[in-house]
Amino acid sequence: MRIDEIMTRSEDVLTRYYQNEIEPFLDSCDEDIIWIGPAENQIIKTRENLVNTFAAEENNLTFALHNLTVTPVSISSSAIEILMFFLVDTFWPDGSSSRVYQRIQLSWGVRKGEAKIRVCHISNAICYDARDTIYPLHYDEKFNLAGEPRGLRLNFRGKGRTVFYLDLEQLIYAETQGNHTLLHTTDGEYESIDPLARLEARYGEYLVRSHQSYLINPSFVREVRRFELTLEDGKTLPIPEKKYTVVKSRLMKKEKE
Repeated sequence: MRIDEIMTRSEDVLTRYYQNEIEPFLDSCDEDIIWIGPAENQIIKTRENLVNTFAAEENNLTFALHNLTVTPVSISSSAIEILMFFLVDTFWPDGSSSRVYQRIQLSWGVRKGEAKIRVCHISNAICYDARDTIYPLHYDEKFNLAGEPRGLRLNFRGKGRTVFYLDLEQLIYAETQGNHTLLHTTDGEYESIDPLARLEARYGEYLVRSHQSYLINPSFVREVRRFELTLEDGKTLPIPEKKYTVVKSRLMKKEKE
């Protein structure tokens, strides 16, 4: 199959895809296709799974495609790589809409003269500062390169001379565990060889020592009452009677910041 035919076919399946005509795209997919969406862990393998996933999709979304550019990047007798760049508007039933600058890479495999899509990789571009070249040094402080909110990165020493990092928004509270510290996070529990006192000295600006055994992230505190606090997940932790007024004051202050 000629490259101009593949380019035309790529443009056709994409255009019809965003007109909610999914079948031409699915009919063009190889049985062993890998479909990679723009969201985290959004990977679907095999045409059968892809067909079933689209069949189960229920939405009333409509789309509008703009400024489509189709570019061949790799051509051989058995494979053709196509890149497509475009703007796409998404319209929701409530009348709202959004626009993203999207890129799709289609890897066509050619077998016995028939071309099928082996890989479909979709990614969304993010706005970028023209003063930058590779790294987003002047990027809007609300976002990072992945388009997610930026957060303070905390580092902890793990076992075996390892160092691991957590966003402040991940850490719920830290708990003394002997000479070590158990970190309770939104993604599970991690053990650090740093004692709680060292973490308080390092991150006391962001965390509150509510008890000899606990260092709390105020963002996860739901309620404070006499001599205890309740976290968002319902867990209750004690506050010593002598520290109650100070701890409550610090938590309230952090909540206002």
